[in-house]
Amino acid sequence: MHPNAGGAIFGRGREPWRCLIPLAALLVGLTLWPSTASAQEPATKGPGSASGGAAAPSEEVEAQPAPAAPVLVGGEPAIWVLTGIGPYTPEVRAERISGRLYKIIHDQSIQDTKVSVVEAGGASELRIGQRLVMAVTKADAATVGLARERLAREYAKDIEAAVRNERLRYTPAVLIRSSIYALISTIALAAMLWLMGNLSRRLQSRLRRSRWLDSLRVQKVQLVTADRLARTINRLILAARIVVTILVLDVYLTYVLGLFPWTRAVSLQLFDYLLAPLSVAGTAFLGYLPKLLFVLFITLVIYLAIRLVAVLFSAIQSGRIVFPDFPPEWADPTNKIVRLLLIAFGVVVAFPYLPASGSPAFTGVSVFMGVLISLASSSSLSNMIAGLVLTYTGAFRLGDRVQIGETYGDILKTSMLATRIRTIKNEEVTIPNSIILNSSVTNFSRKGKTPGLILHTSVTIGYDAPWRKIHELLIRAATETPGILSDPKPFVWQTALNDFYVTYEINAYTDRPHEINDIYAVLHAKIQDSFFEAGVEIMSPHYTSLRDGNTVAIPEQYRGPGYRPGGFQVDSRPSKAE
Repeated sequence: MHPNAGGAIFGRGREPWRCLIPLAALLVGLTLWPSTASAQEPATKGPGSASGGAAAPSEEVEAQPAPAAPVLVGGEPAIWVLTGIGPYTPEVRAERISGRLYKIIHDQSIQDTKVSVVEAGGASELRIGQRLVMAVTKADAATVGLARERLAREYAKDIEAAVRNERLRYTPAVLIRSSIYALISTIALAAMLWLMGNLSRRLQSRLRRSRWLDSLRVQKVQLVTADRLARTINRLILAARIVVTILVLDVYLTYVLGLFPWTRAVSLQLFDYLLAPLSVAGTAFLGYLPKLLFVLFITLVIYLAIRLVAVLFSAIQSGRIVFPDFPPEWADPTNKIVRLLLIAFGVVVAFPYLPASGSPAFTGVSVFMGVLISLASSSSLSNMIAGLVLTYTGAFRLGDRVQIGETYGDILKTSMLATRIRTIKNEEVTIPNSIILNSSVTNFSRKGKTPGLILHTSVTIGYDAPWRKIHELLIRAATETPGILSDPKPFVWQTALNDFYVTYEINAYTDRPHEINDIYAVLHAKIQDSFFEAGVEIMSPHYTSLRDGNTVAIPEQYRGPGYRPGGFQVDSRPSKAE
């Protein structure tokens, strides 16, 4: 008899080519493959069954607290123990019977393995020679609904076949044949692994040389770069190779270890270790499929609503749709808010249909994550609320020249959390929205209905200079400055009468807020030129000197022809001390 005879998982009389059956069945239908628990149910072996096993427990016995337990011979169930005896549960009885059979199988002094039934004390004792194997009681027979003698004969038949087949596996001829099968299987495994590696390398090499990846474009827009797509396909090939390698190794180990009696028990569990999770996942997926369809429907509805809202706000932003009290710059942030609300609504509606949504573990994890988010996002929430306030109050727009606190520059990017500013020194500064909301914001670009932004600067001139002349020089300097508007005209304010000089402030309009610094630089230069040409000294901020022998504070090219500073006055009178 073949060494694999009497198997409970793969069947009796298994041939070497049958090691491919589990892999084929896996590829055909993972979710339909039975797990070990269903394969080892008591109902699979019973009197009158195809395999001639022991009687399966009835539905009433399955409902009892103590379930049936298998008697294992070589890792496979030979019979099922349905009831206990005294303090011994069915599991304990099965372990004791398995231990007795193991000793009998390995006891070379026992030549005849025929199982005899001996009636003694109201029970049927199953013996091999003088060794007691088990006792079949009236309770066992009543559980199955058969006569005790008939149940004992069925047990004896199954135990005798299992012991005989297990002993055959230890014979030299069977071990030699199993070794040959194992060697052939190892060679086949090495060849298959080499073929898979060679095939994957060829596919990756052909993928690197191919040019069809460059065609993944929509008009002139490349959706996915060729390099990224190639890397993704390479990873998929590697993942498929790993999965196939694991399956092949599992089938190989299941078959090779099952050839030898010492490792047969391990081989019967290897394939189920891999297949049971897949089977459970497949069964759960099939059961979840109706709810999944509803979730997909909700997702589709929310997606279409988001796209419709995006089209509406895009038309508002581009000016195709105009609302009097809704500026175009509100379109993008409002679109984001509505999109977030739609997603939240979809999650709330689909939440009861999510996997394990009603389980205590899911609820606990959800509460825990909510607490973590609430504790960690206090500053983020304040920034988001501040971002909404800044958006709908219209404090600034993209590209505006602003001053926020001590930061001066152009608005580069706005978001719900922070605002980025590019300073005039080409530095990028990121400021949280909550800080902006609590600071003063000066917008130089938002002119509104005014004629323009007023630039102003001050000079201090001594009282000896006529103020009308100073006004004229300042206004002339402003009108000659590029970027200053001639209409409205520049004007001058005398803002202070100080101890030694008067403070004059020139005010001029400009429509170029992004060139303020350049305009100020030119304006200051023009003021100096105008005053120097007119021979007026700028006495700011403070200037004191002894005119005795000193030149005027005007550049040399602006001094009159033949100008000479006054001489020094020398007092030659002797002092009183002399």
